[in-house]
Amino acid sequence: MKGFEKFRLWLRRHCLDTDVPAVAAAEAGPVPETAEPAVQAEAPASEEGAENSVKPEKKERILSIDRFRGLCILGMVCQFIMPLFASLAPLAPIFEHDADGFQILPGVSFADLFAAMFIFVVGLTMVRSFQSRAAKYGTGRAYFQLAVRFLALIGLGAALDGFEMGWIYVFTTDGGSYSATIRDNVKPFAIEFWIVVGLAVLALLLYICRLKKLSGYTGSLLKYVLAVYGVYLFFMLLVYTAEYIGHGQYDPIPSEGYMFGFKKPIWATLENIGLAGLLSLPFVRLGKWERLTVVGVTYAVMTVLMQNGLYPVAKILIEGGLIGGVGWAGVLLLGTFFADMKDDKRYWIFSCIFLLISIVCSVSFGWIAAKRGGTPVYGLFCASIASMIWGGLNFLNGWKPKFDFFAIWGSNAILMYVVVTFVKLLLAFYAETALAKMSVAVALLITLAFLAAFTLCNWVMRRKKVYIKI
Repeated sequence: MKGFEKFRLWLRRHCLDTDVPAVAAAEAGPVPETAEPAVQAEAPASEEGAENSVKPEKKERILSIDRFRGLCILGMVCQFIMPLFASLAPLAPIFEHDADGFQILPGVSFADLFAAMFIFVVGLTMVRSFQSRAAKYGTGRAYFQLAVRFLALIGLGAALDGFEMGWIYVFTTDGGSYSATIRDNVKPFAIEFWIVVGLAVLALLLYICRLKKLSGYTGSLLKYVLAVYGVYLFFMLLVYTAEYIGHGQYDPIPSEGYMFGFKKPIWATLENIGLAGLLSLPFVRLGKWERLTVVGVTYAVMTVLMQNGLYPVAKILIEGGLIGGVGWAGVLLLGTFFADMKDDKRYWIFSCIFLLISIVCSVSFGWIAAKRGGTPVYGLFCASIASMIWGGLNFLNGWKPKFDFFAIWGSNAILMYVVVTFVKLLLAFYAETALAKMSVAVALLITLAFLAAFTLCNWVMRRKKVYIKI
């Protein structure tokens, strides 16, 4: 028994992240100190990323961060839902990316802003999150916890993509035997999706049954499962990028892949956030000026490379993959810089300078600004716009209406992103024809109904101080 107790204490100290314990989504209330907490209070808005534990927060949340996060998520949700309706085609330029959308900078559409601004918000809380963890657990464990969190984000994105590219095709493919369809379409990440769903449901049921200790262990297991899949997808990305460059960017990798047999990986928003966090993590202990210097040098080098042949490699993946991740990490680090400059009189000077530099680089010099590929000019432009929006929202922190729409949407932003992505996939595959035939009035009513339902869910959780985190 003594040996088991020592092992349990070691597991709790080194493996279980007590800041991020369990997947639960019910009530938020006090937890007995003797239990491994599935519900735990934490500094408000202190961390970003996909969050899968329920935490009643004792301190007041930072409204400007919640509101900005809510604005970003709402924009991305509208990009998911509204394009499903053919009758809303006149609005398409607002929600299309790259050259197909409404251009606010050559190569950058209005819709391209939201993902970058959300990563900027991650940076607003990253340094404080690290410092809080380091004070509680030490520097090494703080690095470990945040690294696991970012890897889990990559794994969560992989699970959603696995559902889309694996199981949905199984359910919708016509003809052929069921076993043949399974063999052809289900990939490791499609299987991961159901593992994640199973663990999440189990943790929730244990929490509802007041087995909080078991719920905590299950939630931690879920987080590490996501992180392991995140490592696997990251390895796939490294191999694919190396093989693509090694065989020449104009010599496409065959469908069966080269040495490792990896096909082109899906690399979407959640994976991008996780990679940006991982690439930024080594610099989190630097001062704000050192972080700004890192961004400046990195962006300068990457711009030269992008203008001289690297961009075609970066844009093979939607968000730029490993190469584009450097640009996205710069956006996150700029978020940490402006968070530290919040009360500095030079805040707006830097915002304007960065905006001017990005516009001159794009318009006057013709340097590439593109979301697909995560170019430095695009990153600097979006970060400057984001800093101005957040700076304006900071002036409204004293205004606290009873129904704070954007703050409500920002309280459980990643949860909403995951749920809306799941709903969008189901609608796109099973109701695409019916949605395409609907009139403008019906399409708008359905869109508003979805937004109202999501708003209600967010409002209830915020009212009960339930914040779901990984």
